[in-house]
Amino acid sequence: MSRRPRISDERGFSLPELLVAMFIGLIVLMAAFMLLDRSFSASGQIADRSEALQRGRQAMDLITRQLRSQVCLGNTVPMVAGSDLSVTFYADMTDGSTPIKKRTLSYDTTTDTITESIVPGAGTYPALTFTGAATSTPLLTKVDQILDGTPPATTPRPIFRYYGYTVGGTTGQLDLLPTPLSTANLSRVAVIKVGFRAFAARTLTNDKDAAVLENDVYVRVTTATDFQNGPRCI
Repeated sequence: MSRRPRISDERGFSLPELLVAMFIGLIVLMAAFMLLDRSFSASGQIADRSEALQRGRQAMDLITRQLRSQVCLGNTVPMVAGSDLSVTFYADMTDGSTPIKKRTLSYDTTTDTITESIVPGAGTYPALTFTGAATSTPLLTKVDQILDGTPPATTPRPIFRYYGYTVGGTTGQLDLLPTPLSTANLSRVAVIKVGFRAFAARTLTNDKDAAVLENDVYVRVTTATDFQNGPRCI
């Protein structure tokens, strides 16, 4: 008997079966690619949030340390000026061997940057003058204001908010001071609330990837046992 295969052997796939198999394979491949794309996207979001939080914390720590280092010039209160987007004050962050400096922390809505400007004092304490050129340094780029309001929130919150102790109120009760700060309210500032949204260095478009940072900074010249009279130079 001949072992030669039969020429008429019809084993194999028909054209409809081949098309169905190809279609199922394409579906599986598309699902795999979609899963891979989602994985890369989620990984990128996690990396952006982590970077934004790290950058924001570093800037917030520096801002907090500077605001807590406020000092008086004799009987002159440390606060020089205050608005929603900037604060100017006298501070000493040294061991006392160098003159007090006037520092300004400001947020630029055009460049989305928080900048520090420093003017060193000249003369003999407390009769110091601050007429020299300012040295400016960016503290944080890719930063924006926190948004308040009912979702979707659209009202920008001030970067800096100022509170003073309520006259005649209960111990520790605070009032939000209107901005820009008046001369009278400069001496009342007891707490400065700082808040902003930090983004990863490569993006400032996706709010979901932002890190929201807030901190309450109590002015160091506040007398803890005399809330009603507010901060004093002691």
